Amino acid sequence: MIKGLTTNLKTDFDGKFYQLKDAPLNPRPVQNPLPLLIGGGGEHVTLRITAKYADEWNVWGTPETLRNKMAILDEHCDKIGRPRTAIQRSAVALLVLTDDAEQVERMKAAGRPLIAGNAAQVRDIIAEYRDAGVSEVIIPDFNLGRGGKKIEAYDAFMNDVVPAFR
Repeated sequence: MIKGLTTNLKTDFDGKFYQLKDAPLNPRPVQNPLPLLIGGGGEHVTLRITAKYADEWNVWGTPETLRNKMAILDEHCDKIGRPRTAIQRSAVALLVLTDDAEQVERMKAAGRPLIAGNAAQVRDIIAEYRDAGVSEVIIPDFNLGRGGKKIEAYDAFMNDVVPAFR
């Protein structure tokens, strides 16, 4: 239904809960076709839906988690005959760029997926994501501080980590 709305001038859909007849979508998306990103790691439902419909898949996780979930996503793709490469894979994890090992350990104790350590360690972790098959790492900024502190964190990341992946 979503792909139909974003690619056709009018869309019909006869689903269990919703029905559409000659439904338009205005304004139309700038991108054509509009890529569909599905987020989540549910192995039986979400990844099956992802295999069928998504252009990109995203989940919070460590490289190990991503490798495991991607193997399941690939199985779902194989079952429906969709090329595994048809779905871009991205991950979300918190960034802690610091030389303070105690801060890294405190953040790890929170239990969220974490890219943490000094610049060399952070580069190594991001390389693990790349090697697991992730083409994009999304780093939220809510834990990077405010104002000047956040800008310093961005600058350090852009200057000391990102060049290794260009």
